[in-house]
Amino acid sequence: MSRLLTCIVGAVIVAAALSPSSPLSTILISPAAAQATQATQDLSTPSNRPVPRFATIGSSRVHLRQGPSQDHRILWVYEGQQGLPVEVVAETEIWRQIRDPDGDLGWVHRSLISESRGVVVTGEMRPLRRRPAGDAPILAYLQPRVVARLNECDPDWCEITVDGFTGWLHHEDVWGVYPREIVE
Repeated sequence: MSRLLTCIVGAVIVAAALSPSSPLSTILISPAAAQATQATQDLSTPSNRPVPRFATIGSSRVHLRQGPSQDHRILWVYEGQQGLPVEVVAETEIWRQIRDPDGDLGWVHRSLISESRGVVVTGEMRPLRRRPAGDAPILAYLQPRVVARLNECDPDWCEITVDGFTGWLHHEDVWGVYPREIVE
């Protein structure tokens, strides 16, 4: 039932499973809209963390629910997808409303979300570069929907790690960061 992702790294093929759903949605936000979003982030939340913000699935099994309690229907089960980036768009004391890379929206218990950052490769096959420059040597090619750990971002490039390889992708080639967001 799960979709298989492949990441070609040199002669090694890395596979990862993602939940079946509609194709990955890319949300295009202008830099001005991104700055407005970041300027209007709500810091008076139960977690005292900004909303919206990106986080990752923090457990090997997570139920996405229709509402913020165990009484609500389970919409989706994320199985073996620890590290998948999600956007926290609302929260209660115990529950977080999240949006996943496919645009699916629902509620999960706060203990099942990690504040560590991850990204999903979008679009077509992308070169993973040794340095944050378009002419830097290519370390590997990453296929769409590959999930990677996010290390840092400047306004144009993000450093990621996937299957032990660390390199740089263009900021706009991943889902899991806001346009021109700086991550340290």
